[in-house]
Amino acid sequence: MKTIYKKLLFLLLFLPFSVLAQGTVEGTVLDSKTNQPIPGVNVIIQGTGNGTSTDFEGKFKLPKVKKGDKIVFSYIGYKNSTISYDSQKALTVKLEEESNQLQEVVIQVGYGSVKKKDATGSVALITTKDFNKGAITSVDGLLSGRAAGVVVTSSGTPGNDATIRIRGGSSLLASNDPLIVVDGLPIDGGMSAINPNDIESFSILKDASATAIYGNRGSNGVILITTKKGSKKDMQVSFNTFTTLNTLAKKIDVYSADEFRTLINEKAPLKAGLLGNSKTDWQNEIFSNSYTSDINLSILGNLFKTVPSRLTIGNTDNNGILETSHFKRSTASVALNPSFLDNHLKFNVTGNYSYTYRQNADEGAIGSAISYDPTQTVYDPNSIYAGYTEWVIGGVPKGTSNPVSMLKEVRNIGNQYRLFGNINIDYKFHFLPELRAIINAGMDNQHGDGSVRVNPLSRSGYNNSPLLPTSQIGSYSETWFDNKNKNLNAQLNYTKAFGKLNVDVLGGYEYQQFDYQNYYSGNRKLFGYGMDEENKEDVYTDPGNNLQAFFGRLNLGYNDKYLLTVNFRRDGSARVSPVNKWANFPGVAFAWKIKEEGFLKDSKTFSDLKLRLSYGETGQQQVPFALAWIKKYSTSGNNFYQFGNEFVIISKPDGYNEALKWERSSKYNVGLDFGFINNKLKATVDGYFSKTNDLFANTRRGALQNLGVYGPTNVGSLESKGVDFGLNFQAVQKDNFDLSLNYNLTYNHTEITSLATDNDPQGGVGLGAFAQINKVGLAPFSYWLYEQVYDQNGKPIEGVFVDRNGDGKVDSSDKYNYKKPQADVTMGFMVNATFYKNWDFSMSWRASLENYVYDDVNASRAFLGGINDTFNGTVSNSPVDYTNTNFIAASKQSDYYIKNASFLKLDNVTLGYNFKSILQSEKNSLRVYTGVQNVLTITDYKGIDPEVFNNGIDGTIFPRARMFMLGVNANF
Repeated sequence: MKTIYKKLLFLLLFLPFSVLAQGTVEGTVLDSKTNQPIPGVNVIIQGTGNGTSTDFEGKFKLPKVKKGDKIVFSYIGYKNSTISYDSQKALTVKLEEESNQLQEVVIQVGYGSVKKKDATGSVALITTKDFNKGAITSVDGLLSGRAAGVVVTSSGTPGNDATIRIRGGSSLLASNDPLIVVDGLPIDGGMSAINPNDIESFSILKDASATAIYGNRGSNGVILITTKKGSKKDMQVSFNTFTTLNTLAKKIDVYSADEFRTLINEKAPLKAGLLGNSKTDWQNEIFSNSYTSDINLSILGNLFKTVPSRLTIGNTDNNGILETSHFKRSTASVALNPSFLDNHLKFNVTGNYSYTYRQNADEGAIGSAISYDPTQTVYDPNSIYAGYTEWVIGGVPKGTSNPVSMLKEVRNIGNQYRLFGNINIDYKFHFLPELRAIINAGMDNQHGDGSVRVNPLSRSGYNNSPLLPTSQIGSYSETWFDNKNKNLNAQLNYTKAFGKLNVDVLGGYEYQQFDYQNYYSGNRKLFGYGMDEENKEDVYTDPGNNLQAFFGRLNLGYNDKYLLTVNFRRDGSARVSPVNKWANFPGVAFAWKIKEEGFLKDSKTFSDLKLRLSYGETGQQQVPFALAWIKKYSTSGNNFYQFGNEFVIISKPDGYNEALKWERSSKYNVGLDFGFINNKLKATVDGYFSKTNDLFANTRRGALQNLGVYGPTNVGSLESKGVDFGLNFQAVQKDNFDLSLNYNLTYNHTEITSLATDNDPQGGVGLGAFAQINKVGLAPFSYWLYEQVYDQNGKPIEGVFVDRNGDGKVDSSDKYNYKKPQADVTMGFMVNATFYKNWDFSMSWRASLENYVYDDVNASRAFLGGINDTFNGTVSNSPVDYTNTNFIAASKQSDYYIKNASFLKLDNVTLGYNFKSILQSEKNSLRVYTGVQNVLTITDYKGIDPEVFNNGIDGTIFPRARMFMLGVNANF
């Protein structure tokens, strides 16, 4: 009994000492290189749940620490630091950056983020260090050639959006554009209004396991754009500017004035009297050198010492090389990223405003410059058509228009104002810190106006109408639009580690509403003569589109080796019939970190090895026919019925299809990520297969079926398969020399597998064009032509084609498929280097193999009937390809005009110098750089550019300028 009392007495005496031994430690966590505070660092007593995190100033306070406890400091991108507690009252901890970049990289995925090492889907991350360098004035310019499976085709027209395709797209007639999400807000209407200097990174979701969580908008991939955020550091100012001289890289090879005179004298001597005495290069007349300037100013800092903030203003002024083409953009963006309640409540607020001005040149002038008679002058003092030389036959303007007049006597301008932004609220519950509530609220408002004014004295203003008192009235019309996009989504996210099992569960709801309104005034000058007075103004209000969805995701990780992701989305869209409005889209992915297994963990060969498997389903609700399922009527002044002397306007029912449903894609992916030499060499390879069913098409209907002859239908299926390969190699890392290489390659094959229509008993759907077809067994928009016969000298014999079916005659049944527009293989290659500490160099290449173009520049002009225009009584110039064919008439259905447009392009070369020694400060920097954009194109194609729009039809394009640049980056 005494022994028990002694023990109790001992415990009573010891208890105060043991309580006193528990203390509170305070401190600051800094970056070891910059000595800047690091907020959000996890501070935890090893082996317990007792922990905290650092505030904005990197400070922390950790209670209940006992002598001998080990305190662990951890933060993504930094090495962990462990300190033994020995009654210290204050600590200063410096964290070192993690040398293994693979461990620190975080990528955005649908409605969240994940460490790249834990990603299960096929996701490409492109950050500022990977961006294309040089004179970049558009967001898509940062991406071109930078990611496997992503093809960016830019336009020479200033301000135009590029065409982006991820793994070839998944539709025939609906949109093949990827979904663009900026800071959590899905946007509509392109990216030309966005300042590329605001972009921090792109996460490109390529397989359906990653995109299924976006449901009816995920079929063509998703591009998640993250803009630059505020800074917690002292105020920093960044000033970037560059100027470029823009030049014409190549012209269409046409006959010179002297060559054209010889040609007319030989082939059309009766027209020789129409020739002039000049030597005019019409392409030189419409193209000229121009300048582009780009200025950006960014201010980062800690507003009120508590709110990380960023403000950026920018201005781009881009004069196109085609006369009268012009694009100007002014932007302002703000980012605020405050946290409250000891980092439990976080806000990310972004706002972007832009104003763009466009003067659109009539690009038809390019074709006219190829065709107009080079022996004529630009101006004629005796001309009644605003002083320009024009063909006038019998007192009426005929034939090709003067290309200079087409540009200078038409003023087509547009203004666009855009305001978009997003508020993200992230709250970590105090009573259950593993649970977070996240709310995103965003909007994208676009409105603008435009007008087209045509000089009544010009050829373009001519109107040959007997109902008008004069034939030269010109025209003037106005347009405006007002588009709204509102988005709201709310999520709950629970993350918890149960021993070796990590669980991450997400559930949410999303609502998005699109509203469109457009106005067109018509030709006001026609209305001035009393023409169609009742219909002179047309305001069109699109009912828009309402999207609603319920979505969820489960991430499981076991023993840091085995990863499982399950996605699900139930999506509804007003674009399809209520019968089929809702659809379910699942996705699942598995990853195995093979490197973490015992048999590879100590391997000196592999520094990383991960296998990924995935499957998912996505949809397509961008029906190319507005509200095609609704029974509706249309009224027009062209539809009327006569009762005696009265004409009564009637309404007619439109065709409809209440059974119309989503296009639906099922996609499979297998991938392998691997690293060597301590991850200096990293690569990824993915094989994929995709099938889209219920393709949208406009097909013939049965008699009296749904009140239409043609209408929207779900008709067939499409398959895509291919391989993506990407490689990053940090080849050299030395004090005076650093060299990194990036290479990517994609093989893609797309094939139509069924077309259940009545248009063609063999399953083909004509495109309304002479050169292409959609047909089972072929790629979309494949060329469908006659096989040309050639003579012994290799010249095509006019009108002679191969009787492919051997029935003794040549007719439409002898047409065959010869090539396709899509490339089999695309590649991108970038080199970045720094040397002698201050110099930097970069260059980027792209390649496209086995893409073919239909050369409509020649097919529409290079024949005698076009040169000797007997219909109009004029003459027209021609590309020199006429010498190769000597065709008398157009032969547009000959496979002679299918040209191999494979190319190798050197897109950019940049050389810069950083004046560090002059500034003598780590914080301040001044970099001056120069370079060339659109440097070199190696190709057998003879046209202006082998990279064309319009699914492979080259009917003259706005040339991409060769740009010589000089720029300055300053930070202080």
